[in-house]
Amino acid sequence: MDLQAYRAKIRRGFRQNTKDGVVYFTIPSFEELGFLRHGFMSRIGGVSRGCFSSLNLSFKREQDEKNIFENFKIAAKTLEIDPESLVLCHYEHGTNIAFAGQEHFGMGIWRENTLPFCDGVAVSEPGVTAVTIHADCNPIFFADKKGRAAGVCHAGWRGTYGDVIATIVRKFREEKGIRPEEILFGIGPSIGPCCFEVQEDVGGKFREKFGGLVLEHREGRMYVDLWSVLLLQMEAHGVPPENVTLSGLCTYCNTDLFYSYRRDHGQTGAMGSFIQIQR
Repeated sequence: MDLQAYRAKIRRGFRQNTKDGVVYFTIPSFEELGFLRHGFMSRIGGVSRGCFSSLNLSFKREQDEKNIFENFKIAAKTLEIDPESLVLCHYEHGTNIAFAGQEHFGMGIWRENTLPFCDGVAVSEPGVTAVTIHADCNPIFFADKKGRAAGVCHAGWRGTYGDVIATIVRKFREEKGIRPEEILFGIGPSIGPCCFEVQEDVGGKFREKFGGLVLEHREGRMYVDLWSVLLLQMEAHGVPPENVTLSGLCTYCNTDLFYSYRRDHGQTGAMGSFIQIQR
């Protein structure tokens, strides 16, 4: 199956929800499973001010930690999960995925993060909540249809280029016996092919690895389609297109809904991805 044929069979669109003033997104196929709590937060509904307004979840960018702690509590309440159960990814802009359990409760938020460096958190114990944060980088949700494991991943261009999908598929197969065709995926709001402009140093890497399928030239500028790269990888690793949902929402374009590191020149906050297998 080629990319165009694969894309034609994937599911489109996350569901936009509003609860107590918080705007967040969910994946219909994940909701249909009935045993997951999950969501991708917009920037709307928190307590931060100025360029961080308002549901900022990044400790690195905002000075007032009290706001971020409160925003995590707001996000957890919105999704009806225990804020103490949150486990935040220990970023390195790579392709590693770490499994977290109850012994990791609160890491990266309420206490020091001693997880291995990773860009994704997976869980198999009910009641443990995997968390990643994003401000253009791809949020990738993944879950076994039978409830044996689930997770979220932060995939920037480096992680996408490095094939983080291969890591997810391998980790699920080797540690939980889950086959690729049993995994649901969701690609959340992130910088789209309309806006991810690159120079030759980055564009050349993608051209060498994927050919012209993921590159577009407009008015003398080069753009990379990271969504298509992820779909190519999912196809290559045996994930059926029917298992994949693409939000199709660009963080750069949608100023009112999302933070964008590139659009806002780094003076911005970050949204969060959350997933938990219910008890």
